[in-house]
Amino acid sequence: MTVEGRTEQSASADSGPSAVVTLVQRLHDMSFDDDKITLDRLAREIGAQGHAPLLMVIAVFMILPIGMIPGIGGALGALVALIGLQMLRGREGVWVPEFLGRREVPGNRIRSAMRRIQPAAEWVKRRLHPRWVTLADGQVSLTVIAVILILAGGSLIVLGAIPIATPLIGLPVAIMAFGILGRDGVVVAAGYALIGLTFGAVLLLRGGGA
Repeated sequence: MTVEGRTEQSASADSGPSAVVTLVQRLHDMSFDDDKITLDRLAREIGAQGHAPLLMVIAVFMILPIGMIPGIGGALGALVALIGLQMLRGREGVWVPEFLGRREVPGNRIRSAMRRIQPAAEWVKRRLHPRWVTLADGQVSLTVIAVILILAGGSLIVLGAIPIATPLIGLPVAIMAFGILGRDGVVVAAGYALIGLTFGAVLLLRGGGA
């Protein structure tokens, strides 16, 4: 996915609504390869398909208990910010610095999570449709989304210690990733609306914890 007029994933055989289910199955299979999966491996193998697939995977991790593992929430947030930055630069793939790429997610946690969300992935697949496509792959919309990712991911580097902050930010990011993958601008628009509400909630949480 780039901000230069169209997403890389839209030309991929794995694009469209079926991409969500395909990614869930791929992660499930990957979890059997090693006891722990590094963020660098995720970036190399999933990010090679474009920014949107990796963004969806990272956002789903943020929503599930995986994002609650100590130190993982902030690392996932940093990766989201890197995806946004590299979208702005129009860079193919996702480069991850070594200190971040070494972070590991237990394979059994990934396997359990993918089994849990398989029904939800099938449900999403049936409801994604190409519509309002400009919001899903237009240059202006993708530029705005990239900036949102930088801000949202960067905020988790600071707020990652607040347990609920990671899934709160991960949910709208996941929704936007689903919309981009499915070329469904209605879903992307819902992600825009939710991210505004999320930032407000996170600010309230931060204020309450001060």
